[in-house]
Amino acid sequence: MIYVPDGERIAEKTYNSRIGIIGGISIIGTTGIVEPMSSNALIETIRTEAKVRRSEGCVNMLLTLGNYSDSFVQSEMPFSLERSIKCSNFIGDAVDIGLETGFESILIIGHIGKMIKLGAGIMNTHSANADGRMDVLVTCGVIAGVGTDILKKIPSCATVDAGLDILRQAGVMEKVMKVLAERVDYYLDAKVKGEIKTGAVIFSYRHNITVKTKYADTLIKAISEE
Repeated sequence: MIYVPDGERIAEKTYNSRIGIIGGISIIGTTGIVEPMSSNALIETIRTEAKVRRSEGCVNMLLTLGNYSDSFVQSEMPFSLERSIKCSNFIGDAVDIGLETGFESILIIGHIGKMIKLGAGIMNTHSANADGRMDVLVTCGVIAGVGTDILKKIPSCATVDAGLDILRQAGVMEKVMKVLAERVDYYLDAKVKGEIKTGAVIFSYRHNITVKTKYADTLIKAISEE
């Protein structure tokens, strides 16, 4: 038996209930291992990795968010995971570091559960910083012309994949994801002030979909050729 002593009381101080976890806390991550590092330490780790990649001759920055991203890169991308930089929730900080370090482009690869927040310009995807996942999904649905009867079901969903279930059943998931890609593209470009090319690859294993922003394929090719 695996359990967390006093988990129910501890859970009251978390956002677990928002994603349907009731009766205790969640063990975050695919490994169940929590690395005791401060936010500043993580950001400095990203900066150090970025400098190493640049010193190795990389001019196109590749960011992954975690183990899901890493698995996706290993199975779906035409380049090695070894040249990636893991940024966890600190996407905005990592993008800033990419600019500071002199990269010519930045490609971010991540699961839709985190990446959807970029569709509202949220650059720190930790739940304690901001949520907005369902809000982004509803907004994209409105822009895509999805009916309100469908969109009203989304805010009660615990996960993005559950929201996509509703959109898929209604036959509108693909066009909503297209809007999401456009919004992510807009906010990433605004983050770098148009100084370099940015791109994102957003995936969902459950729905077997991959969404790419405008320059994603160009950046994938550039990284694979480095």
